[in-house]
Amino acid sequence: MQYAEGQMGRIFVVRIDDQEDFLVSMRRFVSEKGIHAGSIIFLGALMNGRMVTGPEEPVIPPLPHFVLFEGGWEVFGVGTIYPGEGGPHIHYHASVGRAGHALTGCLREQATTYLIIEAVVFEFFGLQARREFDERTQTHLPVLGNQETRVDEKAKESSQSGSVEEKKPPEREQEDELPSGLADIIRDLTRR
Repeated sequence: MQYAEGQMGRIFVVRIDDQEDFLVSMRRFVSEKGIHAGSIIFLGALMNGRMVTGPEEPVIPPLPHFVLFEGGWEVFGVGTIYPGEGGPHIHYHASVGRAGHALTGCLREQATTYLIIEAVVFEFFGLQARREFDERTQTHLPVLGNQETRVDEKAKESSQSGSVEEKKPPEREQEDELPSGLADIIRDLTRR
């Protein structure tokens, strides 16, 4: 586990209008306002977009399972902002729904607004956090706190357990799995 502590800075309310790309607009806004760390909450509707709805298979590194959606979907979600290579790195997760169908995942590459999206941006100050590429998972992960804090925590864990190795969660029981073939049906329905 890692953590960082900071203070609340500025708070912005942002309106993204019909046909604007939500992801591009928010990235531009965050850069223009000089926001290095923070959080975003948002709600509204998307005409179309692309999202990762999990991995193709639950392995590390994961191969993302992309789903395209179009035709006007309600949306709500959250995002985190941390410094990264080339400026602020924004990571969004959202749920979209339309006519009894719903998707949840990581918004990526494209998210065209339908009518309006309202976003609230909370800026954080004094937070030691950044997003870095992780070789093992092949993803950009948040790194929280400073190096000495993480080293001290690892040393403490090592002295308590005699090893720095991570403890793995217990294997999942067979009964937690979806009934015969339901997972395959759901996977086939969401492929595009």
